[in-house]
Amino acid sequence: MSGSHPRPRATSRPWRSPQRPGGRLVGGILAAALAVSALVALPQTAQAASARQVEKLDRGLSSVHTDSGNLVSWRWLATDPNDVSFNVYRGGTRLNSSPVTASTNYFDAGAAASADYTVRAVVNGTEQAASASAVQFRAGYKDVPISPPAGGTAPGNSAYTYEANDASVGDLDGDGALDLVLKWQPTNAKDNSQSGYTGNTIVDGVKLDGTRLWRIDLGRNIRSGAHYTQFQVYDYDGDGKAEVAMKTADGTRDGTGAVIGSSSADHRNSSGYVLSGPEFLTMFNGRTGKAMQSVDYVPGRGTVSSWGDNYGNRVDRFLAGTAYLDGARPSLIMARGYYTRSVIAAWDWRNGAYNQPPHPSFFIGNAMPTAPRPTVYTP
Repeated sequence: MSGSHPRPRATSRPWRSPQRPGGRLVGGILAAALAVSALVALPQTAQAASARQVEKLDRGLSSVHTDSGNLVSWRWLATDPNDVSFNVYRGGTRLNSSPVTASTNYFDAGAAASADYTVRAVVNGTEQAASASAVQFRAGYKDVPISPPAGGTAPGNSAYTYEANDASVGDLDGDGALDLVLKWQPTNAKDNSQSGYTGNTIVDGVKLDGTRLWRIDLGRNIRSGAHYTQFQVYDYDGDGKAEVAMKTADGTRDGTGAVIGSSSADHRNSSGYVLSGPEFLTMFNGRTGKAMQSVDYVPGRGTVSSWGDNYGNRVDRFLAGTAYLDGARPSLIMARGYYTRSVIAAWDWRNGAYNQPPHPSFFIGNAMPTAPRPTVYTP
């Protein structure tokens, strides 16, 4: 099929955003991500194992308006010397009489909400280049324009529209600024304990000005609900751009329109659950949404009842995270199962590919499920 990927051979949680039907995404998650100073560094390439690889981000300057003025805050980078200080500018006017040394914020009393700010580090008495202009939270928050997918009708005449759901942040295009990855959930989404068909889960990459970089459609073989799709956004390979990882299946369509696996396969049973068919773990390019590689999801579902019930509740409860397991470079963590048994596997993403096989899985519960050595598919 043109524009499709052949099927692989069988072998922070994100933050929850307000559920709004569309239009704009309220910037509470942006305030958490941008207005809080963070320790980040600016590596030119992935660092050696002896050094900690960190995200390549800019100062993250933000301006939050209040009735009394603007609170301007920025990041202290891990690459900054311990005695770094800062000058704060409104337009071309420096506001501080002496460099700021005891904090990474400055309150500009009486300033207008529209005031434009930059900050400059001072190192060894020398003022450095200006940062990018501050992201403005003029009403105390920032609205990001978003466009909901078109609704539809699932089998059984279950009509649905879309609501903005979970979101996470990462620098998707390498410009040093954080972008959004937003999950759209259909209004007929189900808890794992509930039977019924759902619409598809949709995931968007969005810049803070509302520009949509890509849209991924996870397809009918990924059921929609709070427990099914736990995506991760992080720069795993140290190239300065974040990747996006999530569980996929036959019919998932990446941000370029290419299909993973079979576009015609429908593995849903009469209750709307997906308890058969291949399961994949896919790493997507953060800038384009392209599926860079898919492998078998570990752990596989195996025997459904071994997870605690026989109808598909506990087998499809997933968690995910990112951790520096070796203390130097980030790894992707994927987990399956609650209550009766949880199985956790870790993956490295290096040089454009998943490691093979993953780090050893470990489990919590009664018995370790059988997990075959994953087969790697590269489009």
